[in-house]
Amino acid sequence: MNGSFATAWYFAALLFFIGLYCMAASRNLLRQLIGLEVMSKGTLLALIASGAMSNLSLAQAVIITMIVIEVVVVAAGLTLLVKAYRTNGGVDVWKLSSLKG
Repeated sequence: MNGSFATAWYFAALLFFIGLYCMAASRNLLRQLIGLEVMSKGTLLALIASGAMSNLSLAQAVIITMIVIEVVVVAAGLTLLVKAYRTNGGVDVWKLSSLKG
């Protein structure tokens, strides 16, 4: 069980840092939203691994809550992405600096 726990944490950290790199290296809003979701999946994997190790049912409730929050974040992010595309003709972050208000 200890080896699988370490492997799960390794993959959780790997997913988190891949998502962080995707968000930091890209100027495209869609890629940044995907990076945010990959980071979130790494966090969920870490919670699943720690919940399995400690046999707590609280981890399951937190994971379900995080999934619901992810759905809301994706819906809001895609709405803002579509609005930015219609306003600026693209989803480049540097084009958003001209927005006021």
